[in-house]
Amino acid sequence: MALCRGKTIFQTLVGIYKQYTPVSHFSTSHVLPNILKDREPSVQNPEELSVLCPDDKPLEKKTRIPARSEVTTALNYDPIVQKFINILMKEGKKEKTREIVEKVFENIKMKQIENYHKAPSEAEKAMIVTDPLKIFHGAVENCKPLLTLKTIEKGGSRYRIPVYIHENRKLRVGMNFIIRSADTRRRKVPLSTVLASEILLAYNNEGNAVNKKQQLHKECEAQRAFAHYRWK
Repeated sequence: MALCRGKTIFQTLVGIYKQYTPVSHFSTSHVLPNILKDREPSVQNPEELSVLCPDDKPLEKKTRIPARSEVTTALNYDPIVQKFINILMKEGKKEKTREIVEKVFENIKMKQIENYHKAPSEAEKAMIVTDPLKIFHGAVENCKPLLTLKTIEKGGSRYRIPVYIHENRKLRVGMNFIIRSADTRRRKVPLSTVLASEILLAYNNEGNAVNKKQQLHKECEAQRAFAHYRWK
């Protein structure tokens, strides 16, 4: 292979690679794929239309970003559950991890139905949630931290300062709290059973996962004196 004049071997290889590799970059004028109906915003007046389409191009005529391979139009598709599966997965065994999560939801459903039949009154039965997806979402919401600690170097010394977390980062940290709390137990039972009990405890604002979040908040509170270093 002949090299281009004035270029190194690395630059030549990068140029050839770019010719045969598609670039997955989309401009800001592109919109998200309409996989679910609730993603399509309703436009009621021209003011909303101008906000959604700053370039005066109708929303229905804009180019849409292609959907990712794991996205589906199935009724049982939940992006938060898919994210939890990806975090829990090890060594690329996604099918096995999906079976574990399905077993977790089954255990949660059976446990809540058992509590429902044991409830002495109709008022207590009405307060018991039997939908495992609602319980899972509530558990993740209770485990999401508001702050985290970031290490910076100032004047030759290192400080841990409290900073706000992005919403996607909150979601990932909260799920990690649940998974780590289930893994740290000395268990002789399946992982699905331990995860189900940990999610139920987190849904009730109890358990090791919620304690991890509260401990992180206490550490952030202890380091609040160095919070101004965030802007320096």
